[in-house]
Amino acid sequence: MNNYQADKCTHCPIRSKIYCSCLDKDNLKDLSISARHETFEKKVVILSCGKSIKSIYNILNGIIKVYQLNEEGEQQIIGFLYPGDFFGSHEGGNYQFFAETISQVKLCKIPIDKFKMHLNKDPNIKDRFYEATINELSLAREHINILTKNSAEEKVLDFIKMISSRQDKMGQPINPVHLIMSRNDIANYLGLRLETVSRAFTKLKAKELISLNSFESIILN
Repeated sequence: MNNYQADKCTHCPIRSKIYCSCLDKDNLKDLSISARHETFEKKVVILSCGKSIKSIYNILNGIIKVYQLNEEGEQQIIGFLYPGDFFGSHEGGNYQFFAETISQVKLCKIPIDKFKMHLNKDPNIKDRFYEATINELSLAREHINILTKNSAEEKVLDFIKMISSRQDKMGQPINPVHLIMSRNDIANYLGLRLETVSRAFTKLKAKELISLNSFESIILN
């Protein structure tokens, strides 16, 4: 095993935010042997709903959207994943959603059998895995809370605040808010029409609740 392979987990920039943080030196080195760092360009489907689980993933950088398909085969976006997020482990042995890159993304890919081995060997990992599961549920609740808001303006403003909060959790400034996802994806996530989202941004700006640095950069006032 070369030095890079042995050290990539030790020097991982998001190690403190993921389940690997509780591994001791020997277990971390063991994980380094099987873990692989992979980079994907924009609009690449990483995993597909219904496919057998082969690997689990941690996001090192970049953003991923997760979605399901309705009966007409149309996407229904259920969330956005950021660096430090863990995904790909579901009950039943099959992936429960599609995951697609919306920017260039770097992932840490871990074979599911290796992950389960560490999960069964170290109770601390079980605790961190439980925390990751709770985080997924929190994101789902957050989505539901946004969808229940009465107006499009409220939904869009809460969405911007949600992304700002994600930036804060990653140790980034809360302003400006970087909306890397397309307006179409935002509309899909919020259950709104594209033109409704565009009008909501215009109204929020008119009320001086937000300022627009650019299409992807929003200031919360």
